[in-house]
Amino acid sequence: MTTQSLLFGGPAPIDAVHLPTHAVQLSKSELNQFFTPAWAAEALVEQFFSDLSSSDLVLEPSCGKGAFLQAIPAHVPALGVEIDPALAIEAARTTGREVITGDFCSVELPTGITAMIGNPPFELSLVERLLARAAPIIPMEGRCGFVMPAYFFQTHGTVERFRHQWEIQQQMIPRTLFPGLSKPLVFALFTRSTSRALFGFCLYDQAVQFDQLAQDAQRILTAVAPRRSSWHALVENVLAGFGGCASLQDIYQAVAPRRPTGNPWWKEQIRKVLQQHFTRTTTGDWCLPAAQAWRAWKIKGLRGDRCGLWSTFGAPCTLKRTPQ
Repeated sequence: MTTQSLLFGGPAPIDAVHLPTHAVQLSKSELNQFFTPAWAAEALVEQFFSDLSSSDLVLEPSCGKGAFLQAIPAHVPALGVEIDPALAIEAARTTGREVITGDFCSVELPTGITAMIGNPPFELSLVERLLARAAPIIPMEGRCGFVMPAYFFQTHGTVERFRHQWEIQQQMIPRTLFPGLSKPLVFALFTRSTSRALFGFCLYDQAVQFDQLAQDAQRILTAVAPRRSSWHALVENVLAGFGGCASLQDIYQAVAPRRPTGNPWWKEQIRKVLQQHFTRTTTGDWCLPAAQAWRAWKIKGLRGDRCGLWSTFGAPCTLKRTPQ
């Protein structure tokens, strides 16, 4: 029986399950697998894949007993892949869909797959291999939706690997779906996209950018300084490196590789910080307040209260006031 005849309806006979000669029995615990309740699979399909049509072809990798296969509307072509032969037979009988027995990451798949949905085993390395296999198969704007442990997304390094070819959004789902499970769960939607956008994540982009900064910039941004933003601290450090004063172009050049965020208007941000916290000389340079005072006193021979000037540098005053 052909794949297409099985996809478009009719109960799947036992020969619809493709059993390789090397197939072995694997237990639920060995696969680190938790089977999705039927009602939850139906709700997730309805919420995230309600626009599926007869022109789609949906795959459930590691389909287990076929909860998502059963939840996909009957008019939408679908098939499953399951490594456990006994579960593959059960899923085919229950859902009337074709189920291929084997490892999704290596088994031969039909062409034309537009979406994937399922609950793969809770092993990070397996999910990464699954997404790597799916990326060249799923068309642009196509989606993969998976039940996953929330800890898969706990580091920005892992998320950065995931988003290499995907836009990602996540929503929390109750871990009580699976009795005995102690870890929080999410439903993660991976969309083939060049945008690499993240939804339901916070500080992940900034953490990646922070890792790319020079160590001195990281130290500045890590230290807690009262009433100073990261930009303020960085500009202050740059001016100190120039001896207290620098031109705007020199400041741009020094800050460019050390920017604390990916703000595309970073030059505007620098100018804003300079105007709020630093002083400008008559020659157009920007200075630390103390450096500006020192320059004025040294170059122009400032008259008046030099004690006030020395206090700028935190030094005791030993000068007498010069009469006006």
